[in-house]
Amino acid sequence: MEELKLLEAMSNRYGADPRYVLAGGGNTSFKNDTTLYVKGSGTSLATIKAEDFVRLDRAKLSAMWDVTYSANEAERESQVLSDMMAARLEGETRRPSVETLLHNLFPRRFVLHVHPAAVNGMTCGVKGKAIAAKLFPESVWVDACRPGYILAAICREELNAYRAKTGKDACLLFLQNHGVFFAGDTVEEIDALVSGMMDTLADYAATVKEETRANLCAWLKELTGVAFSAFLDGGDVAAFDPGFNSPTPDHIVYCKANYLTVDFTATKEELAKQVEAFKTANTYNPRVIIVKGEGAVVLGADEKQLNTVKDVFLDQVKVFHASRCFGGYFGMSDDLVDFIVNWEVESYRAKVSAGN
Repeated sequence: MEELKLLEAMSNRYGADPRYVLAGGGNTSFKNDTTLYVKGSGTSLATIKAEDFVRLDRAKLSAMWDVTYSANEAERESQVLSDMMAARLEGETRRPSVETLLHNLFPRRFVLHVHPAAVNGMTCGVKGKAIAAKLFPESVWVDACRPGYILAAICREELNAYRAKTGKDACLLFLQNHGVFFAGDTVEEIDALVSGMMDTLADYAATVKEETRANLCAWLKELTGVAFSAFLDGGDVAAFDPGFNSPTPDHIVYCKANYLTVDFTATKEELAKQVEAFKTANTYNPRVIIVKGEGAVVLGADEKQLNTVKDVFLDQVKVFHASRCFGGYFGMSDDLVDFIVNWEVESYRAKVSAGN
């Protein structure tokens, strides 16, 4: 069957792409009026062949919605599995995907279910549901629930509600803390849905990151009373651990002995409290603020000081990572840090550097 060859090629392509599938996850299917062909449980999308898809009677699968299953979870899942196995066509021996019922819900012929990190950043985000509604208004969102029959039943309700509201069937289904389903009558339709969604998410994330970085820089300038700030990113900066003491006296002189650490999603009000607490504990405002997992904000009273702080901090990042080849990082002792902080010679040098 030509459609199964198309399903095989689509499955192999997405299954071999780590942007969409890891460790054998995800599943696909094709259906006509009578038969559903779905990935078997435990089968790899990257290597599945046309003959490996499990064949099921769609009428028998649909009839399962008329059955009242046990309220006991273990008994219910056992009963559902038994009925699903009984829906296989004669001669079929393989076990179908646990999400077979869900695949059968979509009227479209081809279905792709994957768990891309780019998507799950949203489905696992605090504001994910609201953002999905804004970015993908023709999608359906299902809140987190246990997999299996309950998930399929909730998806059925939500898909039916969407059809009743809009007069059309949804082709995009987001599962909170899980992944996404795409449905289309052709593989080309599936590909267009996937690429469109990935592009939309990439553009949204880039815009949010740019705006958030700008806000952090502006807020921290205001809260610390300086005129200049800059956001530093890159893998080494994002992976820097600020929990260690400075490596040399110069780093203390120009960047201060301690760095403030904040979340990328911190609000201005949260930052204000953290800056005030930092100043109370250290008697000075931070010059370097580590933004967890993203980079750092450096501050300066003027452009000269900003560039000095930036250069010296980036040097510390290099030292930190280079030290891994020499047994790991070894910072200055607390006693030596305290001495440098209070040493008149270094205090004078810092003032001269700042133009005071």
